[in-house]
Amino acid sequence: MNQQNLYSEYKVSDSDNLEQSRTDFLSNEFPIAISFNGISHVVMMATPMDLEDFVIGFSFTEGIISSIDEVFDIEISKNDYGIEVAVEIAQEPFQKLKHLKRNLSGKTGCGICGIESLEYFTNRLKLKYPEKIEYQITSEQITASLDAFKSSQKGQVKTGSIHAAALFDLDGNLLSIREDVGRHNALDKLIGRKLVDNLDGSFIVCSSRASYEMVQKVLVTDIPILIAISAPTSMAINLALQHNLTVIGFARDKRFVVYSHKNRIIE
Repeated sequence: MNQQNLYSEYKVSDSDNLEQSRTDFLSNEFPIAISFNGISHVVMMATPMDLEDFVIGFSFTEGIISSIDEVFDIEISKNDYGIEVAVEIAQEPFQKLKHLKRNLSGKTGCGICGIESLEYFTNRLKLKYPEKIEYQITSEQITASLDAFKSSQKGQVKTGSIHAAALFDLDGNLLSIREDVGRHNALDKLIGRKLVDNLDGSFIVCSSRASYEMVQKVLVTDIPILIAISAPTSMAINLALQHNLTVIGFARDKRFVVYSHKNRIIE
C-alpha cells in the first residue's frame, strides 16, 4: 500500500483564528479482522498499510506460526465495516491455534488483550535467548541510527500520532522501517518484513516505551538489542535480564540509558 494509507486530509481551525481553515493530516485507523483457514481469530485496530507484513509478524509473535513457510496465502479485502485479512496456514499450526483460549478484540496497541489466565500469559510463547554476545554497537552508531530512524518516519512527520519500528544491521544501516498508529502493530509489521525478506538485523529501534509485550515480541526473534525512545517497564527489564536481551531506553538527544546487558554497548 502507498503512503496515503497512513493518513487522511482534514480541514481544521486553530483556536487563535477560528475563521480560517487549514489542512491537517490525521493518522488512519481501521478495524482489521484476521481469520485463519476461514475461522475468525481477532479484530485489531491498525493503520491499513503493510498488512501482509502485519499478519505475518502478528502470527509469528503470537506463536501461531513458527516459520513463514507455514503461511500459504494472504487475501486482503475491504468492506463497509473495515478490512478483512484471510490467512491460509499449514494444518499443524492451525490445529494448535484452535486449542488456544483467547478471545481478542484488540484496541490500538493492545499486546495481550483477551488472555484468560496468568499461567497462559506467562508460558504462551517460546522465547529465545539471543546468542549474539559478540554483537556490539557504539554510542555513535546508536546516535546515527536514531537520526536515520527519525528522518524515515514519514507518517509521524505528517500526523504526530504514528509509531514506528525499524531494523538496523551491525553497522547501523537501516534495513527496514514500518509505521502504524499502534506501537505493537508497528513492531509486528517490522518482524513480518524481517521474515519475508530474511533480514539479518542486529538491533531494533522503536518510537514507544519498552513495555513487557514489546520485549516479548523481540524475544520471539533472534534480535539481541532493543532501543526505545521512551522508558522501559520493570517487567520488561526483568524479562530482558532473564533472556539475555540488551534494552536501551530514553534514546534521544544523543543520550540514552542502558537497562540490561550493557556488554553489547561500547564507547
